[in-house]
Amino acid sequence: MRLLPRLDTFEKAVAIFRLAWLAGHGDPASIHWVLSEQDMSETRTARSRKNDIPDQQIASVRVLNCGQAEQHKEHRYGSRLPQLWWVFFGRSWVPLPLQCFLIDHRDGLVLFDTGIDPAIGSDTRYIKQAVGRFLLPRIFRFHLTDADRIDRVLTGAGVGASDIRMAVISHLHFDHVGGIAQIPQADLLVSDGEWAILSDPHPEREWILREHIETPTAKWRQIVFEPTGDPLFEGIGGIYDVAGDGSMILLPTPGHTRGSMSMLIRQHGWDPILLVGDLTYEAALLEKNIVSGTGDRDVLLASFAKVRRLQTRLPGLAVVASHDFAAEESVSRATRQSSKI
Repeated sequence: MRLLPRLDTFEKAVAIFRLAWLAGHGDPASIHWVLSEQDMSETRTARSRKNDIPDQQIASVRVLNCGQAEQHKEHRYGSRLPQLWWVFFGRSWVPLPLQCFLIDHRDGLVLFDTGIDPAIGSDTRYIKQAVGRFLLPRIFRFHLTDADRIDRVLTGAGVGASDIRMAVISHLHFDHVGGIAQIPQADLLVSDGEWAILSDPHPEREWILREHIETPTAKWRQIVFEPTGDPLFEGIGGIYDVAGDGSMILLPTPGHTRGSMSMLIRQHGWDPILLVGDLTYEAALLEKNIVSGTGDRDVLLASFAKVRRLQTRLPGLAVVASHDFAAEESVSRATRQSSKI
């Protein structure tokens, strides 16, 4: 990770260098004789400290609007009722924004998720399994147009789909992988735990549609979370540094699915941002420990606890959920600019 040293340590080193120079030690190579061992140790360890953030790796983070839908109130806010009860008998529907995120990194454009394929609302054969076709309209009401396909959304943002270098997939649900066919040149990052679901006998029962994931042009890359000595990530369960510079760090946050992951974005001058996918439908619900009506409740709560630990270690951390109407405001506040497309 190429991170900045802590400012006070850096200034201390500069001050000592100047004193040495004025004292007649004009050879910069002799500076190690002037720095104390404590100062040297602080300089060596500065990169692992939580206040260190990458310098000018990311130009912008933008929220992309990929359509609208509705979901049951129990789906979004949770319920003590059995899931099938509210699927068949629930009468309260609430709006569901469909969003993904565009990150302008100096190495190229990165998507966090790819939105939904509008064909799911018009093509009766989009879902192969009859039970899936029967259940889908009882779980979601889609309000989609062709303009909601990711290549057209990107065009509206002034970006060509062919310019996307990479897409990080938080999880494999159809409303997050629906645009992969439009970016065949991009590497698609997915956690190894999430990819393993495709080996289950019936991943479609988890709304993971193999036929729209294992496509001939898709360049999937499974990532493995590695241990780190950085105290910021203690107890998180490993990390994956996307660009190798500390600006985009992937973290395991299972619960919605077994292999769901989040992305921590850090950029000098911004508040840190945590894109959590569908770990929660609203950041405010995570704060209140309210889990949604789907997923593994205990695992979700454990991931909630991880996020709260990060919040204590990273003051100002903006938690941003993919289906949260507050996503644009949260990103805008963190980056000090308007972000919504």
